Amino acid sequence: MKRIAILSLVLLAAACNSTAPDKQQQLNKLKAERDKLNTQIAQLEATLDSGSASARTVAVSLSKIEPGVFRNYIEVQGKVDAEKNVLVTAEVAAVITSIDVHTGQHVSAGQTLAQLDSKVVDQQIAQLQNQLDYTKNLYERQKNLWDQNIGTKVQLLTAQNNYENVLKQIDVQKSQRAMYKITSPISGVVDDVIARIGQAVSPGAPTFRVVNMNDLKVVGQLGENNIIRVKTGDPVEVVLPDLQDTLRTRLSYVSRVVDPASRAFNVEIRLPHRAVYHPNMLAIIRVVSYTNDQAITVPISAIQHGAEGDFVYISDNQRAKRVPIVVDQTYGGFAEVSQGLKPGDQLVTAGFDDLNEGDSLQTATSDR
Repeated sequence: MKRIAILSLVLLAAACNSTAPDKQQQLNKLKAERDKLNTQIAQLEATLDSGSASARTVAVSLSKIEPGVFRNYIEVQGKVDAEKNVLVTAEVAAVITSIDVHTGQHVSAGQTLAQLDSKVVDQQIAQLQNQLDYTKNLYERQKNLWDQNIGTKVQLLTAQNNYENVLKQIDVQKSQRAMYKITSPISGVVDDVIARIGQAVSPGAPTFRVVNMNDLKVVGQLGENNIIRVKTGDPVEVVLPDLQDTLRTRLSYVSRVVDPASRAFNVEIRLPHRAVYHPNMLAIIRVVSYTNDQAITVPISAIQHGAEGDFVYISDNQRAKRVPIVVDQTYGGFAEVSQGLKPGDQLVTAGFDDLNEGDSLQTATSDR
């Protein structure tokens, strides 16, 4: 029994000695894995610490992208003009003896505005009138004789011809006499009295200005490159800056002829009758050349330019995201974007100057 016990102790000691190296290897392996994990943890912590140190919060303004109407315009400067705005001139050279109207007076077509010195014509008419009486008397006497079968047919016809010639001369002189009156060719208002009593006038020299304020229009010129883009009836906006008034109407007329000197063509827009409209007032003509009822637009000020093209910033889960865009047309401080944005995007409209992708956004919603 004693031997058996001793043998058992020897075998147990040998077994213990054989397992000790295996445990040591396992321990060393676990320590190595622990060191590796500690190194990885330290690297991740360093990265997170660095990211936390560089992350910024930037205050910006956001605007929600929503489809809307976008229009592009051809814009030119024009003026208000009267359809009937007449400088009245004299028909003959003479001296003005009287002026029968004053500025602001309403006149009718054919009404006398001024009288010219017509003494010479009046004298000629008086002389012809005396001659008329004489030839008429001879004609009537010759006709009475003819009725009594006295005299010849030639004598009668001669007397009749003389009488009728004098009548025609008087009609001519009366027509000449009418030219010594300056009359208004239209109904309207005397806007300016240029003539003065005693002034000598000649044909073509302006003496009065008469304006009909019921027929006003805006006139302007567009460059010939737009002639295929504009037609009568197109929508147009007329801005009258002095009145702070904008009129939305349509083109009344588009000229078919290009001026060879200015390389432009005329357009007209008729105005409604309003007392505040006056000839020669400044007007801005905006002809609608393009319309998109479902356009995505952004303020031009929000667009930035990089080496690869245009881009904007949007909010992506309160982080700045740089989005490349394609701009089609621009007008009035806005640009139509055909690619890059979609309805619902939150556009950064202010605070983007020093913004980097990934920056945290402190936002305030703004209306565009």
